Amino acid sequence: MTDKNPITIDAVRNWNLSAGHRLAIELGSLANTIETDVEVANREVQQSRDYFDSEAGEAMRARYDADRRNALATVDALQAMTTPISEVATLFDNAASTIKETVRKIQESEYQLFYTDDGQVFSRKSVMDWVDDNPLTGLTRSLSVEKARRDFQAALQGALYDIWTADLEYNARIGQVLETLPESVRQALVPVPTDPDLARILRENQVDASDRTVIFPSGELLATLRAIMPDIQPKAMTQEEADALIQLATSGLDGPAKLKTFYDIQDEASTAAANAFPDLGREENAVSLSDGHADAFRHMYWNARMTQEFGADWTNTFASGHEMIGSNPAAREAMDLYNNQLGRAIGANNPDASPEELQQKVLEAINNNQAVVIQPSPDGGQIAFSNSVAPGQNAILPGAGIPMPKGK
Repeated sequence: MTDKNPITIDAVRNWNLSAGHRLAIELGSLANTIETDVEVANREVQQSRDYFDSEAGEAMRARYDADRRNALATVDALQAMTTPISEVATLFDNAASTIKETVRKIQESEYQLFYTDDGQVFSRKSVMDWVDDNPLTGLTRSLSVEKARRDFQAALQGALYDIWTADLEYNARIGQVLETLPESVRQALVPVPTDPDLARILRENQVDASDRTVIFPSGELLATLRAIMPDIQPKAMTQEEADALIQLATSGLDGPAKLKTFYDIQDEASTAAANAFPDLGREENAVSLSDGHADAFRHMYWNARMTQEFGADWTNTFASGHEMIGSNPAAREAMDLYNNQLGRAIGANNPDASPEELQQKVLEAINNNQAVVIQPSPDGGQIAFSNSVAPGQNAILPGAGIPMPKGK
């Protein structure tokens, strides 16, 4: 799964969500149109018995009956998506309104406050500055400033979190709807590479969407972890992903420490990937980190390090659960799962390698055409072996797409 740029305060302030609300209406209208057209055609096909009553005619009608069932299943999927799309557009609207109103209050505040893109709020004046302005009221004033700062920051970061969580949760809901599409419909909509090895990789490296999205960590575990990781924040993830992390965290007295190691490895992999191809310019590197060579590096190194620390079996369980977010495009899912597997093999074969040695092993695999990236194609992007595309020249797939059946 590609980690996109984080949602920022100023990005949300510029959102126009009218298209999101219209999309739900237009999908419903499209579903009704398709259903009407299909049933009109069905009547005409059935009436063909009057003039096409033969073996060929029966074959034609049988084929249309199968196509009709697929079309009506697609209609059901379109109709089922209208509610979550409408709901998430409303949630985004509410959170965006909170952010816009809070920013207005910050800008109009007498406390010389300003915000950052991640929702933090600061004052341009320190406590001593307020005291120096007025020794009698400065301390009380600074306490008022701090309260306002905290309140505004909580509002901004809370709204960002609501957006991020809703994005994942509703993406999963839509993904579950897309999973109900008939296999023949999905296969028709998912382009398959002509290279037989790549076609096999695409088919075999798929997982079913999770039935549930949860918030992790929470409750007592969150309190325990904050004792050693004060900055940890709960996040939405698949139930399978959370179950693997809970298993790690409760695996013994050192469980919380293991979970801290897990998060450290996650950060380590992101940093290493961002620096893995130093010859790339800033924009090329950003492209490479999304469905390209740096993204492949991150997945491979992450899985290699987790395998060293926690074993290949646990790492496989976690990494597969991590990819179970609904509506993950089939090509991206195949890329990530395949590269994860390569990384686990590197970690298992080099259990005592240092991080630097492991990074070199990962780069060698990528440079030896063993990894998979997304190459530009007429259909928007398809998997390719890593030497088929120059670093930074890969395609970036959309955030959601039609899933393939598992292992198909």
